[in-house]
Amino acid sequence: MARTKFSLFLTLLCVALLGGCEPKRVGDLAGTNSSEPSGSGHQVQPEEEEGFKNISAEAMNRRTPVIMYHDLKEKRGRDTVWFDCTRAEFEEQVKKIEEGGWTPISLDQLYAHLTKGEEIPEKAIVLTFDDNYQGYYDIAYPILKEKGWPSVVFVHTAFVGKTEGDHPKMTWATLKELNQDPLVSIESHTVTHPNLTELDEEKQRVELDASRRDLADKLGRKIRYLAYPEGKHDEVSVRLSEELGYQMAFTIKNGPAELSPGILQVNRTIHTKLDEALAQAEQALASAPRTVRAELKTGPVEFEEIDKKRFKLVMIKGGNANSITSETRESVGEFITRTEGAVAGINGTFFNMAAIVATDNKLVGPSISPDRPEFTPDLMEFRYGKLVNRPLLMWNDKEFVVTPYVPERFKDDTYAKSIQEGTTNLFLGGAWLVSGGIPFPEKELRAFGSQDLMDPRRRAAFGILTDGRFFAAAAKNSISSEAFAEALAESGVQEAVLLDSGFSTSLVFNEKILASGHSTKDKPSRPVPHAILFSGELDPASIAIAEKTEPATAPNSGGTTRRRRR
Repeated sequence: MARTKFSLFLTLLCVALLGGCEPKRVGDLAGTNSSEPSGSGHQVQPEEEEGFKNISAEAMNRRTPVIMYHDLKEKRGRDTVWFDCTRAEFEEQVKKIEEGGWTPISLDQLYAHLTKGEEIPEKAIVLTFDDNYQGYYDIAYPILKEKGWPSVVFVHTAFVGKTEGDHPKMTWATLKELNQDPLVSIESHTVTHPNLTELDEEKQRVELDASRRDLADKLGRKIRYLAYPEGKHDEVSVRLSEELGYQMAFTIKNGPAELSPGILQVNRTIHTKLDEALAQAEQALASAPRTVRAELKTGPVEFEEIDKKRFKLVMIKGGNANSITSETRESVGEFITRTEGAVAGINGTFFNMAAIVATDNKLVGPSISPDRPEFTPDLMEFRYGKLVNRPLLMWNDKEFVVTPYVPERFKDDTYAKSIQEGTTNLFLGGAWLVSGGIPFPEKELRAFGSQDLMDPRRRAAFGILTDGRFFAAAAKNSISSEAFAEALAESGVQEAVLLDSGFSTSLVFNEKILASGHSTKDKPSRPVPHAILFSGELDPASIAIAEKTEPATAPNSGGTTRRRRR
C-alpha cells in the first residue's frame, strides 16, 4: 500500500512539474485515453492580465448564497448518503429558488461582482456540484438546462470515469460535452480529494496544480476556480492557490459570498441548508449595509442644539475630524487640552473593558489614528462573529468611507489599503444608524449591532452630513437608538454610526461640556481610550449659541441607566 501511494505521488509530481510524463498522466490514471481531443473552451473568462484580485468593498451591496450539491439519485436507498439529493428533492429546491425570485448566476459573474463590484441580480444565487457525479448529468443538468440556469461542476481528476460502485463519476467524454454548454463551468476539486491540511506544501502543490493542468489540457481552456475538498484548507492552501493562478476558491463555511474572509475562501452552504441560506440572504438583503464613499468638505466648526420635544440633541458640524487614542483612558476634555488645534470633540468607539475604574485602552475592532498611524488589528477571534457587518469608518484628507466589517479580512492592513490609499483614520463603529440619509429601523439595528441598542440611554454618533462635512452628535436625554437615528436623519445626516454610549457619552465644544453620560462634578463621563476631535476655526455664532446652552447634567441619581420593560 505504501509503495502504491508513493508511486502515485511521484506520478502526480511529474505531472505538476513537467506538465505531463506520458504515458502515465493523471488523466490516464483515471482510466481515460490521453489521445482524446481537447475541449474547445467556451466560458467568458476574466481578463488574464488582471492579476490576482481580492473581494472588493463595492461588492457589499449584495448577499449571494452559494449552494453545494453532491450526487443526485432517483430515490433514496441503501446506496444513498445524507448529502445525496433525490430527483424529487432537487425539483422541490429548484421550485423554491424559482418561486423565491432567485436568479442563478455563473462563477464568472460572481467573480466579477466580488472583485470589481459589478452588478448582479439583487437575489443572485450560485449552484455548484462537487465530485463529478454522473447523477449531475442524468438528473440535475437537464432540469437546469431547460430553465437556462448556469451551474458548476467541481472535478477531482483522478476519479474521472470511475463507473463502478453506487456513485459513478462522469467520463472525460461527458465532461467535454458539458464544456461545450455555456451554462456549465467545469472547475478543479484537486486530484485525489485529500484533506489538504494533512499534506505538506509540496503534496498540496501537486494536488492543486495537477488537477488544474489536466482539466485545462482535456477541456482546452484555463481553469481559474477551485473548491477545496470538504472545504478543508490552511494558509498554505490559500497561498498556493494564488501562486498557481486560481482566482477564486470555495470552502464550506455557511454564509453569503460577500461576507467571506477572502476571494480564495468564499463561503458555500450545503443544499440541505438551502432554506436557511435563502432566508439568511434575504434578511440581509433587506437591510444590507453597503460601502459608501463621499467627498469630504470642510468649513468652520459649528455647534447646534436640536430640540425634539421628547429629547434634545447637541451637534458639532464642520472642521477637520481626527480619531485620537490614549495610553490609558481620559475624559474628552483632557483629549482636547493635550491635542494642538482641537476645539471640540466627542467620545469614541467601544473598547474591551467597560469597567469605569479600568485603564485598559484596547479598542474593539482595528484602528489607525494620526497619533498611532500604524494599522492595529483586532485579533480577538472569539468576538468576530458579533462584529460582522458593523460599520468600519475610514478617511483621509479627501474621502470618507464606511463599509461593512468582515473581521478576517483585517488581520493586517492589506485589505484596508485596497479600499483606500493614504488612510489617516480608521475605527469600528458600534452599529449603523443612518445610511444614505435613511435611518435604520429597530429590526435592522438589531441585525447589525448589540441587543441592548434599544435601551434608553444617552447616545453618541459620528459621521458626515449630506453636504460632506463631518458631524458628531449626542443626546442630552435617554433615548433609543431608533429614535436617535430618526432624529439624525431629520437633521441632515448622510452617514452615521453609533459610538460608545451610556456612561461614556460626552460632547465638548469650546471647553464646555454639553452632553454627558455618567457624571460627577469634575468628570462628567467615564474616561475613554478613544475620542474624535474637531479642529478648525470656531464659528462665532455657534460660540454664542453654546454659551447659552444648558450644560450637561447627570442622567439620573447614582449614574445608572434603567432598562425599559418589555
